[in-house]
Amino acid sequence: MQTFSLFSISLVIVLATGYSDAFTRNDFPEDFLFGAATSAYQWEGAVDEDGRTPSVWDTFSHSNNNGNGDIACDGYHKYKEDVKLMTELGLESFRFSISWTRLIPSGRGPINPKGLRFYKNLIKELRNHGIEPHVTLYHYDLPQTLEDEYGGWVDRRVIKDFTAFADV
Repeated sequence: MQTFSLFSISLVIVLATGYSDAFTRNDFPEDFLFGAATSAYQWEGAVDEDGRTPSVWDTFSHSNNNGNGDIACDGYHKYKEDVKLMTELGLESFRFSISWTRLIPSGRGPINPKGLRFYKNLIKELRNHGIEPHVTLYHYDLPQTLEDEYGGWVDRRVIKDFTAFADV
Protein backbone atom coordinates (compact mmCIF):
# COMPACT_ATOMS: atom_id res chain seq x y z
CA MET A 1 0.00 0.00 0.00
CA GLN A 2 2.82 2.44 0.83
CA THR A 3 4.54 1.69 -2.47
CA PHE A 4 1.35 2.47 -4.37
CA SER A 5 0.93 5.73 -2.46
CA LEU A 6 4.51 6.82 -3.11
CA PHE A 7 4.13 5.88 -6.79
CA SER A 8 0.86 7.83 -7.05
CA ILE A 9 2.34 10.89 -5.39
CA SER A 10 5.45 10.70 -7.61
CA LEU A 11 3.30 10.37 -10.73
CA VAL A 12 1.20 13.38 -9.77
CA ILE A 13 4.32 15.47 -9.12
CA VAL A 14 5.88 14.46 -12.46
CA LEU A 15 2.69 15.16 -14.37
CA ALA A 16 2.06 18.46 -12.60
CA THR A 17 5.56 19.79 -13.20
CA GLY A 18 5.77 18.41 -16.72
CA TYR A 19 2.56 20.11 -17.83
CA SER A 20 2.47 23.19 -15.62
CA ASP A 21 2.93 25.46 -18.62
CA ALA A 22 0.91 23.38 -21.07
CA PHE A 23 -1.58 26.22 -21.64
CA THR A 24 -0.99 29.91 -22.04
CA ARG A 25 -3.26 32.76 -23.03
CA ASN A 26 -2.05 32.23 -26.59
CA ASP A 27 -3.84 28.88 -26.65
CA PHE A 28 -7.23 30.59 -26.33
CA PRO A 29 -9.15 32.54 -28.97
CA GLU A 30 -8.19 36.20 -29.21
CA ASP A 31 -11.57 37.34 -27.85
CA PHE A 32 -11.53 34.92 -24.89
CA LEU A 33 -11.92 36.74 -21.58
CA PHE A 34 -10.07 35.59 -18.49
CA GLY A 35 -11.97 36.44 -15.36
CA ALA A 36 -13.52 35.49 -12.07
CA ALA A 37 -17.07 34.93 -10.90
CA THR A 38 -19.11 34.96 -7.72
CA SER A 39 -22.63 35.39 -6.44
CA ALA A 40 -23.92 38.27 -4.36
CA TYR A 41 -24.52 35.95 -1.41
CA GLN A 42 -20.97 34.55 -1.52
CA TRP A 43 -19.24 37.88 -1.96
CA GLU A 44 -21.16 40.93 -0.72
CA GLY A 45 -21.94 40.27 2.93
CA ALA A 46 -23.58 43.34 4.52
CA VAL A 47 -26.65 41.18 4.97
CA ASP A 48 -28.79 43.75 6.75
CA GLU A 49 -27.23 47.01 5.64
CA ASP A 50 -28.59 49.82 3.51
CA GLY A 51 -32.05 48.34 3.09
CA ARG A 52 -31.20 44.78 2.06
CA THR A 53 -33.74 42.25 3.34
CA PRO A 54 -33.56 38.44 3.69
CA SER A 55 -33.63 36.11 0.72
CA VAL A 56 -34.53 32.42 0.73
CA TRP A 57 -30.81 31.68 0.80
CA ASP A 58 -30.42 33.67 4.03
CA THR A 59 -33.28 31.71 5.58
CA PHE A 60 -31.86 28.37 4.43
CA SER A 61 -28.29 29.01 5.57
CA HIS A 62 -29.42 30.19 8.99
CA SER A 63 -31.67 27.18 9.49
CA ASN A 64 -28.85 24.61 9.30
CA ASN A 65 -26.08 26.23 11.35
CA ASN A 66 -23.66 25.42 8.52
CA GLY A 67 -22.38 28.95 8.11
CA ASN A 68 -23.91 31.84 6.26
CA GLY A 69 -23.14 34.80 4.03
CA ASP A 70 -23.84 37.54 6.54
CA ILE A 71 -20.30 38.88 6.15
CA ALA A 72 -18.99 36.64 3.33
CA CYS A 73 -16.01 38.33 1.62
CA ASP A 74 -17.40 41.75 2.54
CA GLY A 75 -17.38 42.84 -1.11
CA TYR A 76 -20.07 45.40 -0.32
CA HIS A 77 -17.46 47.38 1.60
CA LYS A 78 -14.27 46.16 -0.10
CA TYR A 79 -15.21 46.16 -3.79
CA LYS A 80 -12.55 48.75 -4.69
CA GLU A 81 -9.83 46.63 -3.07
CA ASP A 82 -11.18 43.55 -4.86
CA VAL A 83 -11.18 45.28 -8.24
CA LYS A 84 -7.59 46.39 -7.63
CA LEU A 85 -6.64 42.76 -6.93
CA MET A 86 -8.44 41.66 -10.11
CA THR A 87 -6.42 44.20 -12.06
CA GLU A 88 -3.16 42.99 -10.51
CA LEU A 89 -4.10 39.42 -11.49
CA GLY A 90 -4.70 40.52 -15.07
CA LEU A 91 -8.38 39.59 -15.10
CA GLU A 92 -10.40 40.91 -18.00
CA SER A 93 -13.91 40.15 -16.76
CA PHE A 94 -15.89 39.71 -13.58
CA ARG A 95 -19.21 37.85 -13.39
CA PHE A 96 -21.32 38.73 -10.37
CA SER A 97 -24.96 38.48 -9.42
CA ILE A 98 -27.24 41.26 -8.32
CA SER A 99 -29.01 40.64 -5.03
CA TRP A 100 -32.72 41.03 -5.68
CA THR A 101 -33.29 41.96 -2.03
CA ARG A 102 -30.59 44.62 -2.08
CA LEU A 103 -32.03 46.23 -5.21
CA ILE A 104 -35.75 45.80 -4.42
CA PRO A 105 -35.98 44.92 -0.72
CA SER A 106 -39.65 43.86 -0.68
CA GLY A 107 -39.27 41.83 -3.89
CA ARG A 108 -41.45 44.30 -5.76
CA GLY A 109 -42.11 47.99 -5.59
CA PRO A 110 -39.66 50.77 -4.85
CA ILE A 111 -36.01 50.49 -5.84
CA ASN A 112 -33.50 50.81 -3.02
CA PRO A 113 -31.32 53.79 -4.05
CA LYS A 114 -28.40 52.60 -1.90
CA GLY A 115 -28.51 49.17 -3.51
CA LEU A 116 -28.68 50.64 -7.00
CA ARG A 117 -25.78 52.99 -6.19
CA PHE A 118 -23.67 50.04 -4.99
CA TYR A 119 -24.07 48.15 -8.28
CA LYS A 120 -23.52 51.29 -10.36
CA ASN A 121 -20.33 52.03 -8.38
CA LEU A 122 -19.11 48.45 -8.75
CA ILE A 123 -19.68 48.47 -12.52
CA LYS A 124 -18.00 51.87 -12.85
CA GLU A 125 -15.00 50.66 -10.83
CA LEU A 126 -14.67 47.54 -12.97
CA ARG A 127 -14.86 49.52 -16.23
CA ASN A 128 -12.38 52.13 -14.97
CA HIS A 129 -9.90 49.30 -14.50
CA GLY A 130 -10.56 47.73 -17.89
CA ILE A 131 -12.55 44.81 -16.49
CA GLU A 132 -15.72 43.84 -18.35
CA PRO A 133 -18.68 43.29 -16.02
CA HIS A 134 -20.98 40.32 -16.62
CA VAL A 135 -24.19 40.23 -14.59
CA THR A 136 -26.22 37.25 -13.43
CA LEU A 137 -29.70 38.40 -12.50
CA TYR A 138 -30.68 35.48 -10.32
CA HIS A 139 -28.44 33.24 -8.23
CA TYR A 140 -30.83 31.47 -5.85
CA ASP A 141 -31.68 34.54 -3.78
CA LEU A 142 -35.42 34.98 -4.19
CA PRO A 143 -36.76 37.55 -1.71
CA GLN A 144 -38.08 35.71 1.33
CA THR A 145 -41.14 37.98 1.28
CA LEU A 146 -42.21 36.55 -2.11
CA GLU A 147 -41.60 32.99 -0.92
CA ASP A 148 -43.77 33.65 2.13
CA GLU A 149 -46.48 35.47 0.20
CA TYR A 150 -47.12 33.05 -2.65
CA GLY A 151 -44.51 30.27 -2.66
CA GLY A 152 -41.98 31.95 -4.93
CA TRP A 153 -41.05 30.16 -8.15
CA VAL A 154 -43.95 27.68 -7.97
CA ASP A 155 -46.46 30.49 -8.55
CA ARG A 156 -46.86 32.34 -11.84
CA ARG A 157 -46.99 35.70 -10.00
CA VAL A 158 -43.21 35.51 -9.74
CA ILE A 159 -42.98 36.17 -13.50
CA LYS A 160 -44.24 39.74 -13.08
CA ASP A 161 -42.04 40.36 -10.04
CA PHE A 162 -38.91 38.92 -11.66
CA THR A 163 -39.57 40.87 -14.87
CA ALA A 164 -39.80 44.10 -12.88
CA PHE A 165 -36.53 43.23 -11.11
CA ALA A 166 -34.81 42.40 -14.42
CA ASP A 167 -36.04 45.68 -15.93
CA VAL A 168 -34.24 47.64 -13.21
